[in-house]
Amino acid sequence: MDKVFLYRINKIHAVIWIVYVLLPLNLKAQTDSLKAQTEAKKFDLDELVVTGQYGENTLTKSVYKVKVIDAGRIKLQGAFNLQQLLVNELNVRISQDPILGSSVQLQGVGGNNIKILIDGVPVIGRENGSIDLTQINLNNVERIELIEGPMSVNFGTDALGGVINIITKKQKKESINTKENVYYESIGQYNADASVGLSNLKYNLLVNAGRNFFQGYSTNPDSRTKLWKPRTQYMADLILGKYTLKGNLRWSNQFFTEKVTDKGEPTVDWTRAVATDRYYINSRFTSSFFFDKKYKDKRHMNVVASYNFYERRQNSYQINLVDMSKELIPSVDNQDTNRFHLIMSRGTYASAVLLKKISYQIGYEVNHEFVVGRRIEGNMQQIGDYSLFGSTEIKALPRLLIRPGMRITYNTRFSVPVIPSLNLKVDITENWTIRSSYARGFRAPSLKELSLKFVDISHNIKGNENLKPETSDNFQINIMYQNKTAKRVWRFEPSLFYNHIKSMIDLKRTGSGDNAGYQYFNINEFSSAGMNVNCEYNNGNYQIIVGYARTGRQNNLLQNSGSSPYFFSDEWRLNLAYNFIKYDASVNLFLKHNGKIQTYQYNYLTDGVMLSYIDPFSLMDMSVSKNFWNKKIALTIGSKNILNVINVNASFNSGAHSSMNNFAMTGLGRTWFVGLRYSI
Repeated sequence: MDKVFLYRINKIHAVIWIVYVLLPLNLKAQTDSLKAQTEAKKFDLDELVVTGQYGENTLTKSVYKVKVIDAGRIKLQGAFNLQQLLVNELNVRISQDPILGSSVQLQGVGGNNIKILIDGVPVIGRENGSIDLTQINLNNVERIELIEGPMSVNFGTDALGGVINIITKKQKKESINTKENVYYESIGQYNADASVGLSNLKYNLLVNAGRNFFQGYSTNPDSRTKLWKPRTQYMADLILGKYTLKGNLRWSNQFFTEKVTDKGEPTVDWTRAVATDRYYINSRFTSSFFFDKKYKDKRHMNVVASYNFYERRQNSYQINLVDMSKELIPSVDNQDTNRFHLIMSRGTYASAVLLKKISYQIGYEVNHEFVVGRRIEGNMQQIGDYSLFGSTEIKALPRLLIRPGMRITYNTRFSVPVIPSLNLKVDITENWTIRSSYARGFRAPSLKELSLKFVDISHNIKGNENLKPETSDNFQINIMYQNKTAKRVWRFEPSLFYNHIKSMIDLKRTGSGDNAGYQYFNINEFSSAGMNVNCEYNNGNYQIIVGYARTGRQNNLLQNSGSSPYFFSDEWRLNLAYNFIKYDASVNLFLKHNGKIQTYQYNYLTDGVMLSYIDPFSLMDMSVSKNFWNKKIALTIGSKNILNVINVNASFNSGAHSSMNNFAMTGLGRTWFVGLRYSI
């Protein structure tokens, strides 16, 4: 398979080289035209954002501090899933699990408290409390919008720690385009995808499909068992849209399936040679209807209705290593299927016509989730969440914007308090802006935390129907200085934040001896506090981004000792890019240092508290990108994990069913990659 794939890449490279050599004059004219376009647009850095806005808004005008990662950055970084993209972001920490995939922390808060959306629709299918970021493919993504801190007023439960909203590409009116991408990485990663888009004045159609294959990785190449498990992923999108005078209607369908292979160690004696292999098949399907209407008098209406489905299936086989035949293990403990369903609808109406200095937004959100599985109490559980929310933007003074907000929720299982928020934005001068906010957060316990019944020969983990919701308070202040001229842009952004989460849910050991088990309780109280500074300079030819963050974490697990200190960790980030405008090419460096993390953690084995840690490490990637044929062909080559980080010294336990870990999975070793995109 490797030879065939590389042969195809080499053929494409040969075609590119021939076109480049035979058409130098045409290319020169195109690059000159491109240079003129770049000069005109290179300082138009005020991107549009939609997450939490009254329709579309710009970064400088938004009352929220929003991080935006666009498609250009995704391409240059060689990232094809969300995990690979976010490892370079400041104040973002990624954790890895060989079976469950990767998870994310924002401002020290993670797990169930980070809400991931695709075009505003929640992504479901949490394992161990987190969405696996490696399942979020980026082949049809326009940009990522990231807001740190509670967004519970806008997006309800699970948005207590922040929101990551993935904005997909939309088909433009009266256009026809095709796109093909291939990607190869020396670790054994082979990706390919293609899309076709058509539209006229009334209708649009976009079809996208792809396959990602990873052959697995282990520090011992002869080992049958891989530390990083082999994965095969298939994904497809089908989007139909209609433009009308009454609004734009879009029907979006997203399909995803993944097979993770966990091969066991061989058992060999004089009678047999066998191994136990486990396969995890994860499937996701989302079908959504979007209606969007913009009025001439600055009114905007948006409605989405969606059905989400996620299934996780585990099958175990005994493999005969002599003839490679396999047999399904009949024990029910080795076979399992869980299915998650979510029916949701969200609508907003925003207007700026009430008064010249007052805008407002009102909305509703309906979420009804149910899970079906053998390891769920009663084999099926459900929960409903129905909300009304609203906010008002008041321009109290010419340079002062005040945005109070409130959410009222009825939950079928819990009493939910009114959730308030308050955002302030002050334009001190044309260059200086201050944003500050207070937000209340809320998270209802998940159906697994309430109703899990994972009891077999190796596990005894149960949910708790008496759990209380988690609540939080968040304070933030952000200062932005931006000096923008015709020749350069200079930005300086320091920020401070504080989070306090009450009634935090965690597993706790119950019983002893043969009766020992684990159950979810509201046993923790967590705080995080810190600061970060981001500096950016761009003059068109080159761009420099330097950032520093310091985050402290505190919990009350050690409350019996009377001491509960903050443990602080540092992060440094350096991004460099040099653009060869004449040749439509760039050289890019991505470097991030992650300092040592320490925190108190519940020890499932001893029923006590332990000081867990992960040692510091740094990740560095480089890439070279070149566009050909008026940007119809884009080639990116580079190296990832240049510092060759694989496992980092650590001491922590990742779950009640896991033994102590003395290392944290971090990287796949040093690799090189090539990505090729062809579009018309």
